[in-house]
Formats: sequence, C-alpha cells, structure tokens
Amino acid sequence: LRNNDHQIVDKNGDPDVVIVNTCTVTARSDHESRQMVRKALKSGAKVIATGCYAQIRPEELTEIKGLDLIVGNSGKQDIIDYLNNFNTQGGEKCEHASVCVDKPANILKFQPYFSKRSRAFLKVQDGCNFACTYCAVPKARGKSRSLGIEDVLKAVDELSLQGFREIVMTGIHIGTYGLDLKPKSSLLKLMDMITQGHPDIRIRLSSIEPQELSDRLLALIKERNICSHLHIPLQSGSDRILKLMNRRYTRGFYQQLINKIITEMPDIAIGTDIITGFPGESENDFNETVKFIAQLPLSYIHIFPYSKRPGTKALLIGDHVTEKEKKNRVKKLMKISSNKKKAYMSKNSGRVLDVIVEKRDVTTGYYNAISDNYLRVFVKAVGLKSRSHVKVRAKAILETGLLAEPLN
Repeated sequence: LRNNDHQIVDKNGDPDVVIVNTCTVTARSDHESRQMVRKALKSGAKVIATGCYAQIRPEELTEIKGLDLIVGNSGKQDIIDYLNNFNTQGGEKCEHASVCVDKPANILKFQPYFSKRSRAFLKVQDGCNFACTYCAVPKARGKSRSLGIEDVLKAVDELSLQGFREIVMTGIHIGTYGLDLKPKSSLLKLMDMITQGHPDIRIRLSSIEPQELSDRLLALIKERNICSHLHIPLQSGSDRILKLMNRRYTRGFYQQLINKIITEMPDIAIGTDIITGFPGESENDFNETVKFIAQLPLSYIHIFPYSKRPGTKALLIGDHVTEKEKKNRVKKLMKISSNKKKAYMSKNSGRVLDVIVEKRDVTTGYYNAISDNYLRVFVKAVGLKSRSHVKVRAKAILETGLLAEPLN
C-alpha cells in the first residue's frame, strides 16, 4: 500500500478505505470479525473484508449492509487494483458487497514490506496438508507452500539493514517448510543458512509440530542464534482424544520429546496449545490432560475451548461437551497455566537475560522488552533504543513479567 502511494492512518484518523483482515479459527473469531466490519462501516469509508473468514464464509459477510468488497486470501495481492477501482467508481456505498474469492494460491509470493515493530515477523510458509478434525485452516489457507530460500534470505538481508535484531519465522505449518519447493528443502537447511549468514540476529520459530523437531534441528537451536523458546502444540493429554483429533503423535512421544529438549537445554521456554471440550472428551480424558500437563516443564499454555467449525470432521463425532462444562475445564487449565508461568518467571529471577527493546512505557518509565526465552521484561533504564539488543539482569517478579536493569 505504501509503495503505491497510499497513506496508512491510525484508528482515530479519517480513512478513505478500511481493510479488515478476518480470522476464522473459532466461532468467536467469526463473530469478532463481523463486529470489526460493522465498526469499520461507521467511519463512512469504503470497507474491504479479507482473510480466512472472508475466504470460507463469504456468504455470511454479504449479509452486512454497506460492506463494499469481500476478498479471499489469494486476492490480497490484488488489493491495490481494487482500491484503484474504488477511485474511479466514486464514493457511493454498495447495498451488497462484491465477492472476489478464489481457491487459495498454490505458491507463496515474497512481500517486501516489513512492519515498524521492534521485532520482524517473516512469513516463510502458508497452508497445511494435515487434516486435524477440528481445524478449518486448510480450507481457508490451502495446501502447504513455502517462500523460496532465496526470497527468504533476501528478506532477512533487508530486515538486517532496517535494524531488526529479532526475526520471527511464521507460517501455518513451518515444520513442512521446503517440502513443496523444487528442489526440495527443509526448515533445518533454511535455519542453517540464515544463522550462518546473520549471526548478529536472533531467529525465533513461531510454532512447530512435535514430530517435526528432529535431533539435528534441536542441535542447531542449541548451538546457533535461534531463540531458546519453542512453542510445541499438544492439544490433548489423552491418546484417545489425540486420535479423534487426527493428531500424528501420542502423549508418550510428546513426553519423550520434551524430556529430550529439557535435558539438552534446561533453561529453554516451552509453550503449548490445549483444546478442551473436544467432542467425546470425557471427564477421564480431561483428567488425563490435567495430570499430563501438570508434570510437564512448560512455561506457558494457550488454552482454547473447542469451537465447532463448519465442514470439519469433528462435527460428525457427536457427544458434544456442554458450554458450561467447557468453561469449567478452561478455568482449571488456566490455573495450571498461571502457575507454570509464575514458576518460570521465578526460575529466571536474578538471571542475565538477552532482550530486544520494544518501546518505553510513558506511565511507568520502564522499557518494554522481550527476552530470548520469551519472557516479558520491563527494563529500568534511560536512553534505550527500540530494536536494540541488550543484556539485563532480572531483579524482581512483577505480575506480568520481570523487572530488570541493564548490566552496564
């Protein structure tokens, strides 16, 4: 948009066009996406809805009066053309939205624009070839596809020149990176090339499936400038439920993997995802999950109540857990997550941490920062610059993170 002479304004500005990037991970995200569209319409601007909800449920968005355009995920790259059409059509609002939704793209294209954040997020992969029974993402994002290695390396070079000192490798299923390329490649090869070429930049993996963490990749994480932080989805601590979810591992495999990681890297942060209330999840299944995650050395847990997704196989299982029971189970799991987070912060109190500075909080005077091992850190200092890489010592535990001071 900026490269085509469009100015980005903040939410209090006076926009000509508002683009709402929707989500469809849960029924709640569908609802929130519709709310965001309605809120955007109040500005009087032209409104475009795109993203995953627009991709798989465009008919629901067409019911919103005044919405101008619905664009699927593969049409995002053509947003500029749509904006140019708006300019030629004039300012009248539409009664019903135009719908431009195609199948998800077969290739992932390099997008050279990067945000003004303190950490860079680089999308190296999109889509998923797996078929977890609860998930609508493959339908919304299409088959797994990777950004070419040369494009990734070019992006990392550009980010380095812009002053970024942390790059987060993102994607729907980054463990399958490179399998669709010709010749085939891998996440291991990509990480090896990036870390060799840019030892001054720390690389963070956003999320990776348990079965895709090979010994060689773990060794690379330990030896190179890859963040001491792994997010490894579990989803359930019951083998019966994992099978119903069509997950490709058992709790025993997951346990062995975590034990191996902690043995090699005792201070690493490990986070996970749990879905509770999945169809057929009995009290016994839930209790198995509770006991399993309670004894795992996790630093945080993302907890999601199961949400019915149209077109997914989980809908056919039946024996649905009540909403009331889902809430009770989420509450119990949240307590475990809170205790895990506090314990991990306590473990790191007094230690030296590598942090990337984000911005200064004008209320407290502290600098917000994120550590190598994914802890929120509040740095008591003056004159720090955004994106700077600083060593600090954690001095105290606060409610949401650690209070720290620079070493020198």
